[in-house]
Amino acid sequence: MAVIEICLDCDDRALLVHNLDKVYQAGAQRIELCGAMSDDGLTPDIDAVKLARRTFATRAGVLVMIRPRAGDFYYDADEIELMVAQIKSAATAGADGVVFAVLERDQSEQPCFNLSAMTRLVAVARSLKLQVSCHRGFDVLENRELALQQLIALGIDRVLTTGSLWGESCKAIDNIQSLRRIIQLSQKQIEVVIAGGITPAMAQEIAQQLSDLQGDISLHAFSGVLTSNKINSDAVQALVNLS
Repeated sequence: MAVIEICLDCDDRALLVHNLDKVYQAGAQRIELCGAMSDDGLTPDIDAVKLARRTFATRAGVLVMIRPRAGDFYYDADEIELMVAQIKSAATAGADGVVFAVLERDQSEQPCFNLSAMTRLVAVARSLKLQVSCHRGFDVLENRELALQQLIALGIDRVLTTGSLWGESCKAIDNIQSLRRIIQLSQKQIEVVIAGGITPAMAQEIAQQLSDLQGDISLHAFSGVLTSNKINSDAVQALVNLS
């Protein structure tokens, strides 16, 4: 059974309260809290995490984006220190997990994971008993096999992907063959979280096309379960019923 993860924009507090309740009542197992979704998601403020914890009081599914600024995923030493502080704050506020990625460039100028920074951030998260997800920074990397091997070696729980490279079409249904490859490469050692315009109809089609594969798979929805920026609880319930 696929876990359903709903991404929530935390910038409008009244809207967040409404959306948290709708998502919880519809039965979604996880939420990812983000600020500034217009910038593809940044670290939310701590009060948003506390609100989510109160709503998800009996469900261990509160994930917090750790992304200190918009733009690329190449962070300097000060930004890494800020990410450490943000992870600690998220844990104090009641988060169950954090979501991050740090990249660097190799000698051929190809993007790759900054393993030193990632190792440190994972260690901080684990010391606080937090789950760890890698966000779509993964989709910047062309060598998916190596990237997955590194995430598995780091002990990361899950990786978010649309199956496309960053900047290309991110509609998951258009990237089925790439998603199949990523799931196969995961070797059931890391959960693959499929994102990219997920709606109930698309989720059903994805499930059919990936039904022959073995692996830990979940679905991550944002715009596909919104109506006028508000959570459509029927859409979330439909996803939960499909999972």
